[in-house]
Amino acid sequence: MNTEVEKMAKRKRASWWKMFSHQRAALEALDDSEVGEGLKAAFRYFDGEEIGDGLSRGAFVAFSVVKPYIDESIAEYEESVANGRAGADTRWKR
Repeated sequence: MNTEVEKMAKRKRASWWKMFSHQRAALEALDDSEVGEGLKAAFRYFDGEEIGDGLSRGAFVAFSVVKPYIDESIAEYEESVANGRAGADTRWKR
């Protein structure tokens, strides 16, 4: 069975980002539909898809509250992979 979900699970990349309680105040100040639109944009961004210019102002705010932590997660994953490679190269004298 080769579903789209299984394909997504097999990709080698960060699989999470952090959400913090201090983000709640900004998100609570927005309409639920804007938060939902912003969160959907965050998932698109995380998956490397285009966000586009179509976000409402509130959705953009919701997305912007989350984006730094997506970027941090991706950077931490890439650093971990690089460190793992370097460790393997050292161990196996490559």
